[in-house]
Amino acid sequence: MPRFTHEYPLPPSSTLLLFTDGLVESRNRDIDTGLTALAGHAARLATAPLPQLCADLVAGHDQAFDDDVALLALRIPDSLRS
Repeated sequence: MPRFTHEYPLPPSSTLLLFTDGLVESRNRDIDTGLTALAGHAARLATAPLPQLCADLVAGHDQAFDDDVALLALRIPDSLRS
């Protein structure tokens, strides 16, 4: 099967958040509800330092997770130095 590549330039100061479904999925709610909650929580923490952002996103659930959780955050610098 062919594979397609995509590029999406991220503007300075933007944050890319990668996570496993364990962060947003649970037996008590559907994944769309979890994604919506995560998006709102992440938006409120958008300018927080990355360690705090990740810790707060995981701690903000006030629940035990039904699945493994992995979270990776990358912030684009304000300006790239040469």
